[in-house]
Amino acid sequence: MTNEAPKDLLNICRFCLSRDEENLIPMENVLLLTLTFQDILLFTGVKIEDDDKTLFAMCVECTKKLTISTAFRNSCLKNDTAFRDLCSDLVAKTKAARVEAALALLAEAEAEEIVDGYRTPPTPHYDTIELDSDDEFSYSANYIKPGEVLYIEEAVYKPSDWDTSLNPDAPPYIWHPREPGRRRLHLCEICGQKVGHLKSHYLDHGEATISCPHCPVKMKKKSGIKEHIETVHLRTITKTCEICGKGFVHYKTYRYHMISHQDEAKEFECTACSKTFTNSFYLRDHINRLHNPARKAKPKTPGEEIVRK
Repeated sequence: MTNEAPKDLLNICRFCLSRDEENLIPMENVLLLTLTFQDILLFTGVKIEDDDKTLFAMCVECTKKLTISTAFRNSCLKNDTAFRDLCSDLVAKTKAARVEAALALLAEAEAEEIVDGYRTPPTPHYDTIELDSDDEFSYSANYIKPGEVLYIEEAVYKPSDWDTSLNPDAPPYIWHPREPGRRRLHLCEICGQKVGHLKSHYLDHGEATISCPHCPVKMKKKSGIKEHIETVHLRTITKTCEICGKGFVHYKTYRYHMISHQDEAKEFECTACSKTFTNSFYLRDHINRLHNPARKAKPKTPGEEIVRK
């Protein structure tokens, strides 16, 4: 967008200053169809006078944003009225329920009788049975006088004989002595391997769900993703040669480099073909690649198999 003044105010948007003439609409048409002066002042903070509506224009994007904001505000105001009606109904029902519960408690309290300081419930209606006063069995629990002391025969405690119990005996405790200086290992029920920490070991049996934020690689542990980012994406140097000052990202390449310093000015000869090498690792790889019949070589092309003679 250039800083030159427009030739006509209708060639620039009043709000976003867009000069795309194909997307500009006269503000008079917008105010006539969808928006009002109050909507524009409320959502933009810009006050438009009635006499200026024929001088300004609006782009399509600003018109859409103002229309959506106005519709959302009108919807909120309409729903607020309905929400307040629902709240008033709910409050009225709650008050009625509380009044009903209070009346029920009051009626229950009035029905109770207080005799000699004891609160007793109302006497239930039983079928009356006429008994002679001289009858030996004229006593009834329904006619207990308030404050009467009842004597209840205490039950005699009899200890249980656990020797005759039908429960099986507990297995004997087996004490496993722990070797000093060694960490206690736990048996994995999946692979049968003894590990020091089962929770982190179980992650090796699950699926790779932790993704790298820089590439499609997925791993099972956060520590693996952290090491992958440092070695592959950040190329962080973890080891430095103290002899020549060369830095290495992987510890394995650092080991190979240090052995190359150790094997300087030496020759290593293959006993099978008399070929010489300047490094013991090169000799080992040569033997495994050509003279080890138990190790299968990698095929050069897919589908091709190499059989050692």
